[in-house]
Amino acid sequence: MPKILGIEIGSSKIRICEEDYKTKTPKVYNAVSIGTPEGTVNDGLLDVTEELTAVIRSALAEHNIRAKQVVFTLNSTKIASREIVIPYMKENKVKDMVAANASDYFPVDLSQYEVGHIITGVIDGDNGTKQYKVQVLAVPQNILTGYYQLAKTLGLSVVSFDYSGNSIYQLVRRQCDTGVQMVVKVDENSSMITILQDQIVVLQRTVAYGAEDAVIAVTGMEEYGKPSYEEAVSRLQSEDCMEDEDVAQSLSFLIGGISRVVDYFARNNNVSIDKAYVSGFGGSFAGLSELLSKALELPAEPLKDIKGTQLVRYFKDQNFGEFLTCIGAAIAPIGLLSEREKDKKSMSLLPGEEDMFKVCILVAAACVIGAVALFAVSFLRYRTAAQEQTRLNDRIEDLADAETVYKEFLQQKYTYTKLSYFMASTVTFNEQLVDFIREMQEKMPSSLNVQSFAASMDGVTMSVTVADKKDAAKMIQQFRTFESVASVEVQALTDSNAVMDGQVIEEEPKVSFSISVMYKGMGQDNAAPVIEEPAAEQTTDATSDEAVME
Repeated sequence: MPKILGIEIGSSKIRICEEDYKTKTPKVYNAVSIGTPEGTVNDGLLDVTEELTAVIRSALAEHNIRAKQVVFTLNSTKIASREIVIPYMKENKVKDMVAANASDYFPVDLSQYEVGHIITGVIDGDNGTKQYKVQVLAVPQNILTGYYQLAKTLGLSVVSFDYSGNSIYQLVRRQCDTGVQMVVKVDENSSMITILQDQIVVLQRTVAYGAEDAVIAVTGMEEYGKPSYEEAVSRLQSEDCMEDEDVAQSLSFLIGGISRVVDYFARNNNVSIDKAYVSGFGGSFAGLSELLSKALELPAEPLKDIKGTQLVRYFKDQNFGEFLTCIGAAIAPIGLLSEREKDKKSMSLLPGEEDMFKVCILVAAACVIGAVALFAVSFLRYRTAAQEQTRLNDRIEDLADAETVYKEFLQQKYTYTKLSYFMASTVTFNEQLVDFIREMQEKMPSSLNVQSFAASMDGVTMSVTVADKKDAAKMIQQFRTFESVASVEVQALTDSNAVMDGQVIEEEPKVSFSISVMYKGMGQDNAAPVIEEPAAEQTTDATSDEAVME
């Protein structure tokens, strides 16, 4: 099995593993972590400087790493991701299906992206059939360009690219084989959270906080002698500094981000997380797992081993979790090679001159066989298309009567709507005036004297007098019982039976006031129906397979 390099270039660290390629039990021969030159990486985009190539070349030489093929694992917010469910099929057919529907998954100019996919599990559909759960990725080509340039400068050949989420999944799924478990890879400035249920990824999220804040907090502490960055990392790994308030506070954003992901999972799923594993750069920090366990209220422990691997044997003096993505990238990368690089990979070495004639014969024979195969496929497609056209034409003839009936229906509907509109436009609420006067004659007291009477489209306004307030109250109460009246409003009430200095002002008592009533139905939506023109006549082409009415 050939050795390859798995390389991850982070914002502060470059991690390199020399390992076997595409094996179920990956073996690591070398692993090295070096600092990333400042300004080299900007959200996945590489600036291939002389300093960057120099530090990588120096690390490879120092550790006697001679592999010339490389798999890069990528992480960037510019990488678009979408989870889909597709019918169960042969795995080698999934790539074609994803490519055919890529524009539906990502409504962008896909000529500027490379599309890849990860099969994250097999699930049961609603009708009991198996389905694939697939994560589809779209990676900007300008991200890949930087890595191609770096590989060329280092004299390396790019065999594949991987996404850090898939790199983690390929390695930890064997550890999370039953139940619901969470793996948190805590890097310097970001953390990736992967939740698996029975080896199937159910949620994967990136939190924009890491463990470097804790390192910086330690470097500034007087009680620790203000250690250097590397000394602070060593202290965090060797002794529990999480009890210190400043260190714990520096990790509050990280803990809060992880907690929000766990809460989101709990709200959208009917299961709870059984256990959490902590890995990555911060996975070796003493006390971090306990701090996370207390905050999330679930068991958490450092990821010290992976089932079915021998990683602990090589990393006995190192934190293998820091190299999790480098190791996983070599197991089953998603690809993402550009078309140019795919063409390079498909080219074979030219044979010697003595074999050239045999090669020409084989190529000619292959061309003949290919031409025959193409003719057969084209002929079968033509026959199928001709049969389909005949079927569609027959269908058009069968449905011709239905089209006539449908057009008659539209015409009748138009006529009915138009008549309804005309009828509605002739109706006014003042038509209730006769009913209103009839009810007045039946229900009003005999003392009622109408001084003025005005009728409008909305209702009636009157000035009236009655014998006393008792009759006035009775009359107002009676108005509210009218079937034609919606509301009653009384204004300017005057009582002439007033008394001043013990004397009645007028000998004949009476109560005068104005009253306004509104007919029922006012204020409701009484718009006339909209009249739609009947459908225009359409000419149906009996030879077109797009005119069939299913």
